[in-house]
Amino acid sequence: MSLFRYRADIPAALLVLLVSAAQLYLLFAVDSHLLAIGGVALLFGIQVSSGAICHNHHHVNTFRSKWLNRVYEVLLYLQTGTSPYSWTLHHNIGHHRHYLDPHEDPAPWKHRDGTMMSRLYFDVVNAARIYPEIMRIGRDHPILYRKFKRMFVLANLPLLAFLWLDPVRALIIFVVPMLLLLVLLLDNTWGQHAGTGLDNHFEASRNVELKLYNLTSWNLGYHTAHHMLPGLHWSKLPELHGRIRDRIPPHLITNTFFLQWLPEKEKQVQEQEAR
Repeated sequence: MSLFRYRADIPAALLVLLVSAAQLYLLFAVDSHLLAIGGVALLFGIQVSSGAICHNHHHVNTFRSKWLNRVYEVLLYLQTGTSPYSWTLHHNIGHHRHYLDPHEDPAPWKHRDGTMMSRLYFDVVNAARIYPEIMRIGRDHPILYRKFKRMFVLANLPLLAFLWLDPVRALIIFVVPMLLLLVLLLDNTWGQHAGTGLDNHFEASRNVELKLYNLTSWNLGYHTAHHMLPGLHWSKLPELHGRIRDRIPPHLITNTFFLQWLPEKEKQVQEQEAR
């Protein structure tokens, strides 16, 4: 019997192992801090993809074995800053249940007065609030929250060991990229949802159909489909997207790799659609 629940996850797991091996090489085999910084910069372009892998894994665990899933989540934590069970609480329970209500969403794109947050404000403030929001949500899910706290301690043991061995090198290779990835995870959420509708699934997400984007993000571009069936494995999202595509407003189907968009231009497209 395969270790994997879906064979499509094998390349993703290999990428995660590759990044972990590269991190350990930079920590133990590279003597120069300057060379380590260069290595981290080169690795970061690949490491960004680990954020999407982490997202998908928290929705549908990669392995059949529970302990393998937890070990995998520790590796992903050291690459993305997202610890075991943290995305389950913040994203699966918090964001997916409440993304149509900015007052309840743990990563809202609107201020309390109803105005839209700037991209930078959203990224920085909501990234800083990830773990406080996990604590808030966890109070209503005590069993899951206990698992989160236990695994948070265990996941940080290797990081603490690395910091003890070489504080500067550990900061360069692990801590700084982990913090940056948390911000980038939130930035992707802003691009997917900010300024969209809040009435139903079809109007509340932007979708990216670029093949390269979906290759590197493991199909996160099919975001409406993902929100409709968040428990559906990422490899099956293109098929669902194809079935619902005609119900998604055309202005919410884009080909911008970094999910950059101009509100004024999008408004013009919406007005054209309404005519």
